[in-house]
Amino acid sequence: MAYPDIGRWFAVASLALAATSAGAQDFPNKPVRVVIPFSAGGLTDVLMRGLGESLSKKWQQPVIVDNRPGANTIIGAQAVAGAEPDGYTLLMANDPTLSSNQYLYNKLPYDPVNDFVPVANIAMTEQVLVVPGNSPYNTLEEFLRAARANPGKLDYGSFGVGSKAHLDTEAFGRMAGVNFNHVPYKGVADVLVAIQGGQVDFGLTGVSPVVEHIKAGRMKGLAISSPERRPQMPGVPTFREQGFPDYESIAWFGLVAPKGTPDAVVNKIAADVLEAASQPELQQRYITGVGLVFADQGPAEFAAFLEKDRRKYAEKIQAAGVKLDY
Repeated sequence: MAYPDIGRWFAVASLALAATSAGAQDFPNKPVRVVIPFSAGGLTDVLMRGLGESLSKKWQQPVIVDNRPGANTIIGAQAVAGAEPDGYTLLMANDPTLSSNQYLYNKLPYDPVNDFVPVANIAMTEQVLVVPGNSPYNTLEEFLRAARANPGKLDYGSFGVGSKAHLDTEAFGRMAGVNFNHVPYKGVADVLVAIQGGQVDFGLTGVSPVVEHIKAGRMKGLAISSPERRPQMPGVPTFREQGFPDYESIAWFGLVAPKGTPDAVVNKIAADVLEAASQPELQQRYITGVGLVFADQGPAEFAAFLEKDRRKYAEKIQAAGVKLDY
Protein backbone atom coordinates (compact mmCIF):
# COMPACT_ATOMS: atom_id res chain seq x y z
CA MET A 1 0.00 0.00 0.00
CA ALA A 2 1.44 3.36 -1.04
CA TYR A 3 1.54 6.45 1.12
CA PRO A 4 2.15 9.28 -1.35
CA ASP A 5 1.08 11.96 1.15
CA ILE A 6 3.72 10.87 3.66
CA GLY A 7 6.40 10.88 1.00
CA ARG A 8 5.38 14.37 -0.03
CA TRP A 9 5.42 15.49 3.63
CA PHE A 10 8.99 14.22 4.08
CA ALA A 11 10.06 16.00 0.91
CA VAL A 12 8.56 19.30 2.07
CA ALA A 13 10.00 18.88 5.57
CA SER A 14 13.46 18.20 4.14
CA LEU A 15 13.30 21.30 2.01
CA ALA A 16 12.15 23.39 5.00
CA LEU A 17 14.95 21.99 7.15
CA ALA A 18 17.51 22.71 4.45
CA ALA A 19 16.20 26.25 4.04
CA THR A 20 16.29 26.84 7.79
CA SER A 21 19.83 25.50 8.10
CA ALA A 22 20.95 27.57 5.15
CA GLY A 23 19.39 30.65 6.72
CA ALA A 24 21.32 30.02 9.92
CA GLN A 25 24.56 29.49 8.01
CA ASP A 26 24.08 32.80 6.22
CA PHE A 27 23.30 34.64 9.45
CA PRO A 28 24.08 37.45 9.80
CA ASN A 29 24.25 39.12 6.40
CA LYS A 30 23.49 42.60 7.75
CA PRO A 31 24.06 44.54 11.03
CA VAL A 32 22.66 43.07 14.24
CA ARG A 33 21.09 45.45 16.76
CA VAL A 34 21.17 44.71 20.49
CA VAL A 35 18.84 46.83 22.61
CA ILE A 36 20.05 47.50 26.15
CA PRO A 37 17.32 48.78 28.50
CA PHE A 38 19.87 50.82 30.50
CA SER A 39 21.94 53.94 30.00
CA ALA A 40 25.37 53.79 28.40
CA GLY A 41 28.33 53.15 30.69
CA GLY A 42 26.67 50.73 33.09
CA LEU A 43 27.71 47.13 33.73
CA THR A 44 25.23 45.65 31.21
CA ASP A 45 26.22 48.17 28.55
CA VAL A 46 29.96 47.59 28.97
CA LEU A 47 29.54 43.81 28.90
CA MET A 48 27.49 43.88 25.70
CA ARG A 49 29.84 46.31 23.97
CA GLY A 50 32.76 44.02 24.74
CA LEU A 51 30.86 41.04 23.37
CA GLY A 52 29.73 43.09 20.39
CA GLU A 53 33.31 43.81 19.36
CA SER A 54 34.13 40.10 19.38
CA LEU A 55 30.95 39.12 17.54
CA SER A 56 31.46 41.81 14.89
CA LYS A 57 34.82 40.25 14.02
CA LYS A 58 33.38 36.75 13.87
CA TRP A 59 30.27 37.69 11.90
CA GLN A 60 31.94 40.30 9.69
CA GLN A 61 28.92 42.48 10.40
CA PRO A 62 28.47 45.42 12.80
CA VAL A 63 26.84 44.71 16.16
CA ILE A 64 25.02 47.92 17.06
CA VAL A 65 24.30 48.65 20.72
CA ASP A 66 21.06 50.60 21.12
CA ASN A 67 20.50 52.03 24.61
CA ARG A 68 16.80 52.38 25.49
CA PRO A 69 16.76 53.13 29.26
CA GLY A 70 13.76 53.83 31.44
CA ALA A 71 10.71 52.43 33.22
CA ASN A 72 12.48 49.50 34.87
CA THR A 73 13.63 48.13 31.46
CA ILE A 74 10.07 48.27 30.04
CA ILE A 75 10.91 50.73 27.23
CA GLY A 76 13.71 48.58 25.84
CA ALA A 77 11.77 45.35 26.22
CA GLN A 78 8.75 46.76 24.39
CA ALA A 79 10.95 47.86 21.49
CA VAL A 80 12.27 44.35 20.95
CA ALA A 81 9.00 42.51 21.61
CA GLY A 82 7.52 44.12 18.50
CA ALA A 83 10.58 43.67 16.28
CA GLU A 84 10.85 41.36 13.29
CA PRO A 85 11.66 37.83 14.59
CA ASP A 86 14.66 37.25 12.34
CA GLY A 87 17.58 37.42 14.80
CA TYR A 88 18.67 40.90 13.76
CA THR A 89 17.13 42.59 16.80
CA LEU A 90 18.01 41.23 20.24
CA LEU A 91 17.49 42.35 23.83
CA MET A 92 20.08 42.24 26.59
CA ALA A 93 17.66 41.37 29.36
CA ASN A 94 18.00 40.92 33.10
CA ASP A 95 15.90 40.14 36.17
CA PRO A 96 13.23 42.87 35.98
CA THR A 97 12.76 42.50 32.23
CA LEU A 98 11.69 38.86 32.23
CA SER A 99 11.34 37.73 35.84
CA SER A 100 9.89 40.40 38.12
CA ASN A 101 8.07 43.05 36.06
CA GLN A 102 5.13 40.76 35.34
CA TYR A 103 4.44 40.52 39.09
CA LEU A 104 5.21 44.14 39.92
CA TYR A 105 2.96 45.80 37.35
CA ASN A 106 -0.76 45.31 36.81
CA LYS A 107 -0.27 45.77 33.08
CA LEU A 108 2.79 45.62 30.84
CA PRO A 109 3.09 46.64 27.19
CA TYR A 110 4.89 43.34 26.54
CA ASP A 111 4.57 39.73 27.69
CA PRO A 112 7.78 38.58 29.45
CA VAL A 113 6.99 34.92 28.78
CA ASN A 114 5.29 34.85 25.39
CA ASP A 115 6.97 37.73 23.52
CA PHE A 116 10.55 36.43 23.74
CA VAL A 117 12.63 33.33 23.20
CA PRO A 118 15.71 32.75 25.41
CA VAL A 119 19.01 32.80 23.52
CA ALA A 120 21.90 32.80 25.99
CA ASN A 121 22.40 33.63 29.63
CA ILE A 122 25.86 35.17 29.64
CA ALA A 123 26.75 36.26 33.15
CA MET A 124 25.51 36.41 36.72
CA THR A 125 26.51 38.24 39.84
CA GLU A 126 25.91 37.47 43.48
CA GLN A 127 25.01 40.25 45.89
CA VAL A 128 27.04 41.66 48.76
CA LEU A 129 25.67 43.17 51.96
CA VAL A 130 27.84 46.22 52.54
CA VAL A 131 28.05 48.87 55.27
CA PRO A 132 30.04 52.14 55.41
CA GLY A 133 33.75 51.85 56.05
CA ASN A 134 33.34 53.53 59.46
CA SER A 135 30.32 51.44 60.46
CA PRO A 136 30.42 49.93 63.96
CA TYR A 137 29.43 46.55 62.46
CA ASN A 138 32.26 44.24 61.43
CA THR A 139 30.33 40.99 61.12
CA LEU A 140 26.87 39.93 60.02
CA GLU A 141 26.21 38.73 63.57
CA GLU A 142 26.95 42.18 65.01
CA PHE A 143 24.79 43.78 62.33
CA LEU A 144 21.81 41.51 63.01
CA ARG A 145 22.15 41.93 66.76
CA ALA A 146 21.77 45.70 66.31
CA ALA A 147 18.87 45.23 63.87
CA ARG A 148 16.97 43.05 66.34
CA ALA A 149 17.59 45.51 69.15
CA ASN A 150 16.31 48.39 67.00
CA PRO A 151 13.42 47.06 64.84
CA GLY A 152 12.88 49.14 61.70
CA LYS A 153 15.64 51.59 62.61
CA LEU A 154 18.44 50.41 60.31
CA ASP A 155 18.13 52.11 56.91
CA TYR A 156 19.10 50.45 53.66
CA GLY A 157 19.39 51.96 50.22
CA SER A 158 18.07 50.34 47.06
CA PHE A 159 17.86 51.48 43.44
CA GLY A 160 14.08 51.78 43.56
CA VAL A 161 10.87 50.25 44.89
CA GLY A 162 10.52 46.75 43.47
CA SER A 163 14.19 46.56 42.51
CA LYS A 164 16.26 43.46 43.18
CA ALA A 165 18.00 45.19 46.07
CA HIS A 166 14.64 46.05 47.62
CA LEU A 167 13.05 42.61 47.21
CA ASP A 168 16.13 40.61 48.21
CA THR A 169 16.88 42.74 51.26
CA GLU A 170 13.30 42.31 52.45
CA ALA A 171 13.59 38.56 51.81
CA PHE A 172 16.72 38.44 53.96
CA GLY A 173 15.00 40.41 56.69
CA ARG A 174 12.15 37.90 56.79
CA MET A 175 14.62 35.02 56.89
CA ALA A 176 16.62 36.65 59.70
CA GLY A 177 13.51 37.75 61.61
CA VAL A 178 14.29 41.48 61.48
CA ASN A 179 12.71 44.61 60.00
CA PHE A 180 14.64 47.23 58.05
CA ASN A 181 13.71 50.69 56.79
CA HIS A 182 13.77 51.03 53.01
CA VAL A 183 15.22 54.18 51.40
CA PRO A 184 14.84 54.06 47.59
CA TYR A 185 17.22 55.90 45.26
CA LYS A 186 17.28 56.43 41.50
CA GLY A 187 20.20 54.12 40.76
CA VAL A 188 23.10 52.03 42.01
CA ALA A 189 25.54 54.95 41.92
CA ASP A 190 23.30 56.96 44.25
CA VAL A 191 23.07 54.03 46.66
CA LEU A 192 26.85 53.63 46.77
CA VAL A 193 27.30 57.34 47.55
CA ALA A 194 24.69 57.10 50.31
CA ILE A 195 26.38 54.07 51.87
CA GLN A 196 29.84 55.62 51.78
CA GLY A 197 28.51 58.87 53.21
CA GLY A 198 26.61 57.15 56.00
CA GLN A 199 23.19 58.37 54.85
CA VAL A 200 22.04 54.75 55.08
CA ASP A 201 23.30 51.95 57.29
CA PHE A 202 23.75 49.32 54.61
CA GLY A 203 22.87 48.12 51.13
CA LEU A 204 22.72 44.98 49.01
CA THR A 205 24.47 45.29 45.66
CA GLY A 206 26.36 43.32 43.02
CA VAL A 207 30.00 42.40 43.41
CA SER A 208 31.41 44.55 40.62
CA PRO A 209 30.32 48.00 41.91
CA VAL A 210 31.74 47.46 45.42
CA VAL A 211 34.98 45.47 44.99
CA GLU A 212 37.26 48.49 44.89
CA HIS A 213 35.34 50.30 47.63
CA ILE A 214 35.83 47.32 49.95
CA LYS A 215 39.53 47.04 49.08
CA ALA A 216 39.99 50.77 49.76
CA GLY A 217 38.16 50.59 53.10
CA ARG A 218 35.34 52.88 52.01
CA MET A 219 32.93 50.01 52.64
CA LYS A 220 32.92 46.77 54.56
CA GLY A 221 31.43 43.60 53.11
CA LEU A 222 29.58 41.58 55.74
CA ALA A 223 28.20 38.78 53.58
CA ILE A 224 28.06 37.57 49.97
CA SER A 225 25.36 35.38 48.46
CA SER A 226 27.76 33.11 46.56
CA PRO A 227 28.15 29.41 47.52
CA GLU A 228 31.81 30.06 48.34
CA ARG A 229 33.92 33.15 49.00
CA ARG A 230 34.93 35.04 45.89
CA PRO A 231 38.63 35.56 45.03
CA GLN A 232 37.99 39.28 44.42
CA MET A 233 37.01 39.68 48.09
CA PRO A 234 38.26 36.68 50.07
CA GLY A 235 37.69 38.45 53.37
CA VAL A 236 33.92 38.62 52.84
CA PRO A 237 32.21 35.51 54.27
CA THR A 238 29.17 33.98 52.62
CA PHE A 239 25.64 34.12 53.99
CA ARG A 240 25.79 30.33 53.98
CA GLU A 241 28.73 30.08 56.36
CA GLN A 242 27.06 32.59 58.70
CA GLY A 243 23.90 30.60 59.28
CA PHE A 244 21.80 31.36 56.16
CA PRO A 245 22.36 28.42 53.78
CA ASP A 246 19.08 28.98 51.92
CA TYR A 247 19.49 32.66 51.16
CA GLU A 248 19.83 33.39 47.42
CA SER A 249 20.38 36.65 45.60
CA ILE A 250 21.64 36.45 42.03
CA ALA A 251 21.34 38.95 39.20
CA TRP A 252 21.79 37.81 35.59
CA PHE A 253 22.46 39.22 32.12
CA GLY A 254 21.16 37.34 29.09
CA LEU A 255 20.19 37.75 25.45
CA VAL A 256 16.68 37.09 24.19
CA ALA A 257 15.07 37.41 20.75
CA PRO A 258 11.51 38.16 19.64
CA LYS A 259 9.22 35.15 19.76
CA GLY A 260 9.12 33.39 16.41
CA THR A 261 12.82 33.76 15.66
CA PRO A 262 13.84 30.51 13.89
CA ASP A 263 15.40 27.91 16.17
CA ALA A 264 18.40 27.52 13.89
CA VAL A 265 19.15 31.24 14.08
CA VAL A 266 18.65 31.29 17.86
CA ASN A 267 21.03 28.33 18.26
CA LYS A 268 23.67 29.94 16.05
CA ILE A 269 23.54 33.22 17.95
CA ALA A 270 23.73 31.36 21.27
CA ALA A 271 26.72 29.27 20.18
CA ASP A 272 28.61 32.28 18.83
CA VAL A 273 27.84 34.46 21.86
CA LEU A 274 28.88 31.83 24.40
CA GLU A 275 32.02 31.02 22.41
CA ALA A 276 32.96 34.70 22.42
CA ALA A 277 32.16 35.06 26.12
CA SER A 278 34.32 32.06 27.00
CA GLN A 279 37.52 33.59 25.61
CA PRO A 280 40.03 34.27 28.43
CA GLU A 281 40.74 37.87 27.42
CA LEU A 282 37.06 38.79 27.23
CA GLN A 283 36.36 36.98 30.50
CA GLN A 284 39.09 38.91 32.27
CA ARG A 285 37.97 42.30 30.92
CA TYR A 286 34.21 41.98 31.15
CA ILE A 287 33.11 38.96 33.23
CA THR A 288 35.22 37.15 35.84
CA GLY A 289 37.75 39.96 36.06
CA VAL A 290 35.09 42.42 37.19
CA GLY A 291 33.35 40.13 39.67
CA LEU A 292 30.79 38.44 37.43
CA VAL A 293 30.31 34.70 36.96
CA PHE A 294 30.14 33.16 33.48
CA ALA A 295 26.63 31.66 33.22
CA ASP A 296 27.28 29.69 30.00
CA GLN A 297 23.62 28.81 29.38
CA GLY A 298 22.21 28.13 25.93
CA PRO A 299 18.52 28.38 24.96
CA ALA A 300 17.24 25.29 26.81
CA GLU A 301 19.26 25.90 29.98
CA PHE A 302 18.35 29.59 29.99
CA ALA A 303 14.64 28.75 29.59
CA ALA A 304 14.76 26.36 32.56
CA PHE A 305 16.63 28.96 34.62
CA LEU A 306 14.00 31.60 33.82
CA GLU A 307 11.16 29.35 34.99
CA LYS A 308 12.79 28.99 38.40
CA ASP A 309 13.76 32.66 38.58
CA ARG A 310 10.18 33.76 37.90
CA ARG A 311 8.81 31.52 40.64
CA LYS A 312 11.27 32.97 43.14
CA TYR A 313 10.34 36.54 42.21
CA ALA A 314 6.63 35.78 42.40
CA GLU A 315 7.10 34.59 45.98
CA LYS A 316 9.30 37.54 46.98
CA ILE A 317 6.97 40.15 45.50
CA GLN A 318 3.89 38.60 47.05
CA ALA A 319 5.60 38.44 50.44
CA ALA A 320 6.76 42.06 50.16
CA GLY A 321 3.33 43.25 48.99
CA VAL A 322 4.81 45.47 46.29
CA LYS A 323 2.79 46.72 43.30
CA LEU A 324 3.82 49.38 40.78
CA ASP A 325 1.98 51.23 38.03
CA TYR A 326 3.45 51.79 34.60
